[in-house]
Amino acid sequence: MRFLLGVLVGYTLRGKQKLLIRFLVTLALVVYVVIPAIALLGLSIDVQRERRSRPAQTKVPVIKGLRYEDAERKLRAANLKIRILATHYDSAVQPGLIIDQTPAPGEEVACGYFVGITINKKDYEGPGP
Repeated sequence: MRFLLGVLVGYTLRGKQKLLIRFLVTLALVVYVVIPAIALLGLSIDVQRERRSRPAQTKVPVIKGLRYEDAERKLRAANLKIRILATHYDSAVQPGLIIDQTPAPGEEVACGYFVGITINKKDYEGPGP
């Protein structure tokens, strides 16, 4: 860049080689303006195409403390699906209620994503064998 600018300024000050001056100005415009503009335009098109190819996103609603049927309705309204991951006994929580969910409420996920839940068991079964 400095070399090209130096040659251009030198020939311009002397007033000679007008054809060379025009060529250097044209070359500088092509190299430093046109080619980067074309590259940025191509990059912009690629970014837009990539964004359009992503699946639609939705936020995960809060379903902790709800019954399975209510949570299923709420998730269906948000274009999500439900899956029971585990059952757990907690005496402080009413049986049949959801006590945990994955992903967490407020996270953005793809539409149709499964939300895993843990449901409170109805009765304690004691430690295993």
